[in-house]
Amino acid sequence: MNSRTSRTQMLYTLGFLFFLISSFASFFTGVKVGADKTEAKYAQLAGHKSGEEFSGSYQQQDLVTFYHNVFLPYREFKRSWNEQVDSLARSSDARQNAATLKNLGILADKQYDKVTQDSLFTNSPLLYDSQLNILKSLTLFSQASGKVTAGSSGAEAAKLLRSDNFTASAVKFGLLAQKNFYDSMLKWGSKTNASIPGQAGGQKTISFIQWKKMPLLLKNATIADIMLNRGIYAGYDPQDITAKIDDMIYSGTASSLRLSDIQSSVSLLISTGAVQQQDFIKWREQYYSKEIMPQLPFFYE
Repeated sequence: MNSRTSRTQMLYTLGFLFFLISSFASFFTGVKVGADKTEAKYAQLAGHKSGEEFSGSYQQQDLVTFYHNVFLPYREFKRSWNEQVDSLARSSDARQNAATLKNLGILADKQYDKVTQDSLFTNSPLLYDSQLNILKSLTLFSQASGKVTAGSSGAEAAKLLRSDNFTASAVKFGLLAQKNFYDSMLKWGSKTNASIPGQAGGQKTISFIQWKKMPLLLKNATIADIMLNRGIYAGYDPQDITAKIDDMIYSGTASSLRLSDIQSSVSLLISTGAVQQQDFIKWREQYYSKEIMPQLPFFYE
């Protein structure tokens, strides 16, 4: 009797474990399949062949076209996504919560259509990769918003949405796309001025002495890399963090706070919510009037 019971329990346990493993495998496969389908569709639209060599032109016109036709729609999406999820977290209206989740999916699909309607950047690989990563990001954001069920607690729905694996992957692809774009600006800058490096160094710790010697485009690319590594998905742009750090250094605030490197400064700024949209514009004339930068609206708006 005991032997039969033990065997039955073992079979139930093995069955349950198999179910869990299958569920997790299906879930993570879903994330990958969603991204892979977007990549396949994008490659077909671009007529891009695997392994094709790129010339890597990175002309200013490429950057301007990319900004208006790809990055701006995604930038608008990112800001709206953050605002609506924050609003969801404060809501206790079940009907409104459901509407917000539905609107987030509609917004992701709408911005996806805006991005794919415009030219593709096969001559500049970083821009090509950035557009592809943005398409993946929007696809996954749309799927994430459709997975979460709205309830009376908006805070719980927002928490589930933010912690969802589709959302996490969408954020990663979005931040990678941002890094691709800022690396593209650095490539452009190196072609414009020999004193600007073609790529960021990727140091683990950057002292203020090193930072002060860096051109603006290198600072921005470095911050975009830090944002990717730390999952900082916010409404502001890398240059806003750059400007905030520079002001902390030159105003003496960093010294009074006993900060000595960029990484710790970013940690403090993010944890205290000190960075705001348009911080770069606020200090552009004071710190960056002689800097080389492409004619992109978010550097001058």
